[in-house]
Amino acid sequence: MEIVLAIIGIVTLVGLIILAVWFYEKKRSEALQAIANALNFSFLRKDDDSLLAIYNNFALFSKGHSKKISNVMNGSSGDMEITIMDYRYTVGSGRNSATYIQTLIVIQSSMLQLPPFTLSPENVFHKIGAVFGYKDIDFSSHPKFSKKYLLRSDDEDSVRETFSDELLNFYEKDKGLSTEGDHDKFIYYRSAKRISPKDIQAFLQEAINLYGLLKTQTSGLH
Repeated sequence: MEIVLAIIGIVTLVGLIILAVWFYEKKRSEALQAIANALNFSFLRKDDDSLLAIYNNFALFSKGHSKKISNVMNGSSGDMEITIMDYRYTVGSGRNSATYIQTLIVIQSSMLQLPPFTLSPENVFHKIGAVFGYKDIDFSSHPKFSKKYLLRSDDEDSVRETFSDELLNFYEKDKGLSTEGDHDKFIYYRSAKRISPKDIQAFLQEAINLYGLLKTQTSGLH
């Protein structure tokens, strides 16, 4: 009898957890849809995975498996096409698996002409990798940036031209930002962090500010 009660208790607990997660996700989607409406953006709670194919040239989208995009907001502002989304993926399997969820902002514009690059917070594994030739583009003029971030690209010269003092200062103000750029678009996010609905518009403004800096640096290339 005790075993039966224990099983019933476990099943009930799991059911309550699933219900709580479902309720949280529903409330998040409703809040994000309200923000999309306020911005005059379209909203799609569950994507049909077509965006995975569109953005598969970015390193983030090549990681892991079980990739899912949800809560997609899309619209335009000036010369920018803006997409905001929640992106989930899993690495490993079984007990050794880990699932990451983050809010991404993608800005695309004909005013951008970016060299391919990836930028992420630097960690101890990156420092160890540097010993074995894991290339990190550093700036002697901005040691704080170079200490905080790992910046990689196959076109180092163009990246150095793109990363102006103003752009380096932008990243030095924070230590948890990630960005990938490629030609006419970039993605901006905090790794493994979903942005609260109440902070979405502030986060979007950060991405727009970044766009202004990137556009200024690449405008002379058109």
